[in-house]
Amino acid sequence: MKIIVNYDILINKKNGLKHDYIPSNLVDVASRYKDNIKLEEETYQQWKALQECVSGKCYVIEVESGYRSYEYQDNILKEIIDEKGEEYAMKAVALPGYSEHQTGLALDYCVMRDNIFITENDIDQCEESIYTNSIAHKYGFIVRYPKGKESITGYKYEPWHLRYVGIDLATYLFVNNKTLDEYYEEAENEKS
Repeated sequence: MKIIVNYDILINKKNGLKHDYIPSNLVDVASRYKDNIKLEEETYQQWKALQECVSGKCYVIEVESGYRSYEYQDNILKEIIDEKGEEYAMKAVALPGYSEHQTGLALDYCVMRDNIFITENDIDQCEESIYTNSIAHKYGFIVRYPKGKESITGYKYEPWHLRYVGIDLATYLFVNNKTLDEYYEEAENEKS
């Protein structure tokens, strides 16, 4: 049976998933960063292709985080609120049910240099992440929370957070410097 996946689904602060939503086609990810990471199957296949292309430049990127259940996301949110406060957490962490990670289509990645992992904000100026993010659309990925679009996405800039939307849509968004939120807003405006 072929599984139908809505790769362009919009998950943001207004559009969420049911508490019990679990993608039916999750696969295990082979990551040197940590074990027990899962992604939606096509997303993982495209990630491996992107990873292989990046390795051609002698860069090493690894999945740091993939699918997250509602409960897992709830725990992350509580931890960040405890560590950094609610105001910071609301700009940095999705509410449970409103995280793209729950779709299995989103991943956070890190850079590996000399057997050391460079993560999150520290990858912003890494040549590996700059290159990865410049070609990610060719493999169907977008930087979901780009710099300068915080007021549109509702989240701070996250160069490490990639979202799989398919090659055609990713290329359209990349070429036109648009977020997935802007794409949906345009589609709504065209209907009006």
